[in-house]
Amino acid sequence: MMTVIILIITGIIAGILSAILGIGGGIVILPATQLLLHFDPATAVATTLLAIALTTISGAYGHYRNGIVEVKTALLVGSGGVIGVILGSYIFKNYLTTNTIYIEGFLGIIFLLMVYRMGKDVYRELRDDIKPEEKAASLSGPLWLVLLGMFVGILTGMLGLGGGFIIVPAMLWLFGIPPMIAVGNTLLAMVPITMVGALIKLGQGFVNLNAGLVIGLGSIFGAQIGVKISSLVNPVLFKAVFTLIFAYLALSYLYPFVSMIGLKLLGI
Repeated sequence: MMTVIILIITGIIAGILSAILGIGGGIVILPATQLLLHFDPATAVATTLLAIALTTISGAYGHYRNGIVEVKTALLVGSGGVIGVILGSYIFKNYLTTNTIYIEGFLGIIFLLMVYRMGKDVYRELRDDIKPEEKAASLSGPLWLVLLGMFVGILTGMLGLGGGFIIVPAMLWLFGIPPMIAVGNTLLAMVPITMVGALIKLGQGFVNLNAGLVIGLGSIFGAQIGVKISSLVNPVLFKAVFTLIFAYLALSYLYPFVSMIGLKLLGI
């Protein structure tokens, strides 16, 4: 019974964060399944991806209903993501099911760079010391959106985190999309990515189906709560929350990687 309660609460929290920040909830679900439920890494990744799929469907529907989704933009990212998640899932099964340390180190560095960039933006905006043209770079054209999706899809297939933590900042900085629309676009884009990734991992035999479905059901409820309160989120607070999330993820990924490198250098 306690396990079911943990799964439901995990899903609700993940759903709320997903709808507000555009992340799939993997940053909550993945550590919860590993630390609280003691899933092995491969099962935790695969089960998380199944739960994220249900979370993104709920959140995307809520934002679409509220009219803050650019469907074409989201589908371009999602189409590229489907290609990427197929490749990432192949790498996951054949190379990473027992050793993800180098990929985690790479992600830790990415998160650290994001902490610097977004933290700097938050600081400057709080001081009103940032010019409008400096707030985001500008990319255009469907190819860039497809390539963004492919990159995110590969990481999703390998690590099961969904990719919203990359798509949202990319839409903010590189495409100049307003925060709430970036969240809605991201959630819709992640639907095909996570669905295909979850089905592949289910076929590969890594998913704990019961746990994934219970978390997913909790996340559906949580996502609707998040949608209702998302319009109340201040853009600067939005970025500040992301900065804290990225700092947590950077430390989580870099600590074991740096420790391993240190032990190797010491010959231990």
